Amino acid sequence: MPGISKFIEVGKIVRSTSELIQNAWKAGTVIPGFNIPYIPMMEIAAGLGLGSGVKVVTGGHDQTVGALGAGIVESGSAMYATGTVDCFCPALSEFSQSEELYAGNLCCYDFPLPETYTTVAYSLTGGNILKWFRDEFGQKEIEEAEKSERNPYSILVDYLPEDPISLIALPYFTSSGTPYFDTTTRGAVTGLRLSTTKYEFMKSLLEGVAFEMRLNIELMEKSGMVINEYIATGRGAKSVKWTQLKSDILNKPISLSGVEETGCFGAAMLACSADTGEDISMLVKRPGDSGIIVEPIKNNVEVYNEQFGKYKKLYSYLSDPNFSY
Repeated sequence: MPGISKFIEVGKIVRSTSELIQNAWKAGTVIPGFNIPYIPMMEIAAGLGLGSGVKVVTGGHDQTVGALGAGIVESGSAMYATGTVDCFCPALSEFSQSEELYAGNLCCYDFPLPETYTTVAYSLTGGNILKWFRDEFGQKEIEEAEKSERNPYSILVDYLPEDPISLIALPYFTSSGTPYFDTTTRGAVTGLRLSTTKYEFMKSLLEGVAFEMRLNIELMEKSGMVINEYIATGRGAKSVKWTQLKSDILNKPISLSGVEETGCFGAAMLACSADTGEDISMLVKRPGDSGIIVEPIKNNVEVYNEQFGKYKKLYSYLSDPNFSY
């Protein structure tokens, strides 16, 4: 709901939004995040078997709360989450309704901090593509994981080739996310040879997702957003090797979050701040980060810059209505 920017005037709820909420969800007043609204809790708590002192605290969208839990509290920083999907979620000091954002299907709405806003840019394929690869081609690694009591994803990522791959993958194995919301173009991998290994194939898929996220960064930057810091979260952030691939393709340094479950942590700290009055910005900074910052490797950046141009041409070709599958 917050992402429907054309229905929302930030800081106020316009009439069309109020009517939409009341008709669709039968809800009442819309309350900003990190607040304790008046709710007759004694009666409700009794019905739920909870103590009478329990409080309800308003929160936020899952990605924004996850970003908050990763320590994204200042404008110019963004979460880079890798889970089922890949997602960027920055903190912004100004609300934007730029044409560049709308052209890229990027919304702008409230972040769970006062006078702070955000957008979400994402690939729906994201980490799903590694799960697909594991299920279809990773039986050896699954068996190895069972014997060694390791995660099969970790084993697969350990086998990633060090250098960029000459293959180009369009990761449209599901409908795409931003910027295109393309439901018809299908995934493809080009450049395959008889000498291609399955690990090269796997790396091309992960590179393709990172190229898609780079498209989103270009749009965000064209709209005037300045993002100097990326903090990696989610299961994909546990791998320095995978994060290095992303850093090289984006040509951005990426820090690894020191918090494993940033969404849970962010929600808990919102509740703590609302209850105690402590500064939420300080609360989420207390755990600190992992201290690991992955810097782009210059030689890899140069290769990926050239491949990114090919990636955009591949999408243009495969998305052409005259191209049939």
